[in-house]
Amino acid sequence: MKYKTRTRIAAALFILPSFLGILIFYIIPYIICFLNSMYSGGDFTGVANYAELLENNAFWLAMKNTAVFMGVGITLLLVISFLLALFLNSFRKISAFFRSALLIPVIVPSASLICVWQLFFEDNGVINGILNSLGMDSVKFFSGGFSVVMIIFIYIWKNCGFCVILFTAGLANIPEQYYESARLDGASKLKTVTRISMPLITPTAFFAFLMAVIYSFKIFREVFVLFGDYPDENVYFLQNFINNNFKSLNFAHLSSASIVFSVFLILLLLLFFIFERKRNFLE
Repeated sequence: MKYKTRTRIAAALFILPSFLGILIFYIIPYIICFLNSMYSGGDFTGVANYAELLENNAFWLAMKNTAVFMGVGITLLLVISFLLALFLNSFRKISAFFRSALLIPVIVPSASLICVWQLFFEDNGVINGILNSLGMDSVKFFSGGFSVVMIIFIYIWKNCGFCVILFTAGLANIPEQYYESARLDGASKLKTVTRISMPLITPTAFFAFLMAVIYSFKIFREVFVLFGDYPDENVYFLQNFINNNFKSLNFAHLSSASIVFSVFLILLLLLFFIFERKRNFLE
């Protein structure tokens, strides 16, 4: 047997376990979900479930809230994480301590974190107690417009540490001579960040974006613990819509909603992949 053939067989054997895992736990369930979206009550209905879904006000509310949360939350998460990484990169002697401290919310269970947030921000919590002692009215942090602000705040606070580590690793891989050449040419600190750091860290930022998208789906745990099955309309996300349809055994709407949202995310990520592949960040 030729060396190239043996190498290909060995590579295929190493890839096979991962491929089987992806096939069994991702590809096949996705195909089953798509087939379920084409049936209702055991009868083939084609795209009728999708037509009903597009006329469902609860679905559009969930999509709108999910889009707003992802747009605002992911943008703020990436911007804040990048700025913190720049700050820590300027103070490398203390950066290791702060990077470790920022990871604490990631490793602490969500239920414990929610207890802390409730202790501080509930109607009878610490913050409202301080406001009342100052003669100010209580603020309902977990209702109305404040509810989505709190969820975004929790999302950023919980996932910021991981993104900071990604950005600090990306900044550390930028050759120092680029900065030295910029300083010799009289470039300001802002120019070195916008003309050197930001372009060269874009591949890292793209990976951080992918992780931020994944983490945005996990925020449902916090929303469910804080608000239950039917939360305030400002934090009624697509995961709530899917979960409620699952509880009512409405698999047609559940499957069709999952397919619609997955197609939207696939197209979004595909656009980012194309952008990342076509750009030459060293130019």
